[in-house]
Order: sequence, then structure tokens, then C-alpha cells
Amino acid sequence: MTLYIMRQIAWPLLFATFTLTGVIWLTQSLRFIDRIVNNNLAFGDFFYLTILVLPNIVAIILPVAAFCATLYAFNRLAGDAETIVLSAAGFSRLALARPALYISVVIMAVMYVILLYLMPLGARTLRTTQYEFRNDLAGMAILEGVFNTPTSDLTVYVREREPNGDMIGVLVHDNRNPEQPVTMMAEKATLLRTPQGPRLYMVNGNRQQISADRQSLSLLYFDNYSLDLESYARKEGEGWREPSERYLNELFSPNMDDRADQQNYGKLIVEGHRRLVTPLYAPALILIAVASVLGGEFSRRGQGRRLAVGATIAIALQILSLGVTHLAATSFVLIPLMYLTPIVFLVGAALMLREPTMPARVPREA
Repeated sequence: MTLYIMRQIAWPLLFATFTLTGVIWLTQSLRFIDRIVNNNLAFGDFFYLTILVLPNIVAIILPVAAFCATLYAFNRLAGDAETIVLSAAGFSRLALARPALYISVVIMAVMYVILLYLMPLGARTLRTTQYEFRNDLAGMAILEGVFNTPTSDLTVYVREREPNGDMIGVLVHDNRNPEQPVTMMAEKATLLRTPQGPRLYMVNGNRQQISADRQSLSLLYFDNYSLDLESYARKEGEGWREPSERYLNELFSPNMDDRADQQNYGKLIVEGHRRLVTPLYAPALILIAVASVLGGEFSRRGQGRRLAVGATIAIALQILSLGVTHLAATSFVLIPLMYLTPIVFLVGAALMLREPTMPARVPREA
């Protein structure tokens, strides 16, 4: 019986997880389209970037998918009268709910792996990879006939491009020093990757630079000129790691010598507790789904009303979790509410699965 009910839940769970994850993954991947256009990325690079956001998506989807799969599976069992047969065979409501709880334990374990390891790993890798692609000036897509701005300090204009990639009629404006901007023009240029970094090789042109006092213009004619594009790349440095990029120990033990960590101390602590609490919503939602079908008195009018009530309670729980997390960020005293919320709903659903008590018979008078 246990394996049979688990199979009835597992298949809808896999279908719901892959379907919902796929839909959200596609919408999230649209924000990487500009990387393909601006940095001339291959499909493999685009796919790699989108894969890195999957852990965060799956962590959000899994509890919802588990609720929907459990609700569907038990409603189907009730519709086919299988729950009535099992109850008549001596299985209690809690015994019928036990396979769903086994599924919830597996989901909890998967969510802890995702939230405590895979999600911060993916977020860190995504940040580093985006930085590398963003600053790969040798692979940037330079369109002809328009002013291209691969960085805020560099503007490139190309009149036309040849099939081999050479550029004809090139203008490059360097604005790293606003007091002394530099403009270079060349008849022909080629963009190459070298061991020293990306280079723009220009042929037959001139270099114009305005003096700091704006009183004179220096003009240099050249036959060949190599422009080091590596100097235009934005330097990432260490930067401040977002809460989503940190592992659990880094969330609970921030660097208090860092000003950014001091200012975001509450956000980091609450994020750490959120990762520990979120998997607890899986058994709570699953038990709510079971209780909405099996709990209460038997009704011959169908399960529609019960399913609606169960869905409403599940939505209320999700909204309440968001509200409690927001409140906990304002006051650490409210952090226990983050743990108490799923536990209360879990206990409430378990109480709904108690067997109905039979009314005591009143003895007849002789």
C-alpha cells in the first residue's frame, strides 16, 4: 500500500516539477538574451548561464509541486473509492498519509542540498561568469552603422564590416578621462584575442586628444596602432557578496569589520534562517493536501469544496511565510515565528486527520 500511494504521488510530482520549472526557467532565461547579442555568446554559453539559475527555481517550485501532486493523487484515490476500501481494510487516515510524509522527507532532503549548497554555488558562479562575459571585449558584437558602447567609457563606430571580420571606417572614442578625451579614427581595424588580452589593431589613422585646459589638440598620425582593450574592462574586485551567494556559515557569521556586512546584518541572519525553514513547508503543504481530501466527515457531494479549501489554506500559508520573513528582518525577536508558522500548519493538518469519534450509544429504557 505504501509503495502504491508513493507511486501515485511521485509521477504527478515529477510532471509538475518539470513543467513549472521549465516555464519559469524559460522566462528567467530571457534576461540573458542581451548577453548573446552584445557579447556574441554561443548557445552553449547561454545554456550554461541559464542552468546556473535552476537551483533557485527548483527550491521555490518543489513545495508547490508537492502540494499539487499530493492533492491530485489523493483526490484520484478518493474518486476511485480506493481510500474507502483501504479504510475498510483497517488503514487509518494517518496510515494513508504516511506515504505522503515519506515523499516529503525526500523533498526536504533535496531542498536542504539545494538551499545550503547548490543555490549559493550557482549564484557565485553566475556572478563570476557574467563578469567574464561582460568584459570579454574581444568577443563583443560590433554592429556596423551604429555607435556601439561595450563599456561606459568606450564608444566604437564602424562604417562596414567585411565577411572575414575586418572593420572598415572605424572611430573609437575613449572617455575614461573626461578632462582629456581621446578619439581615434582608422581606415581599417581588426579585433583579436592575444595572450596579453584583447587588442584592436588599427591601420592608417590618427589619434586626437584634447588637453586638460581645452585649449589645444594633439594629433598623431599612425600607420599601425594597437589599442589595449583590457584596460577598459570593469574590474570586479572582491565586491560584496549578496545573501544569495553565501553559504550558511557566511550568513550566520558575517564579517563585522566590513561596513556592508554591518549594514546588512539583519538581512544576512534572516536569509540564513529562511534557508533552514523553507524545507519545512514541504511536509506542511503535503499534509494540508492530504487533510483536505481525507479530513472531516465523508461527503457524497464530491471533493470540489474540500480541494478549494485546501488550496486556499496552502496559498494563505505561502503568503503568511512571506509576511513573517519580512517582519523577522525588522526584529530578530520574531525569528521564531518563521519556524513556528509551518509547524503550526503541520500540526493543524495532522489533527484534521484524526479518526472521527463515534457517538456513545444511549441505552434504551426497558
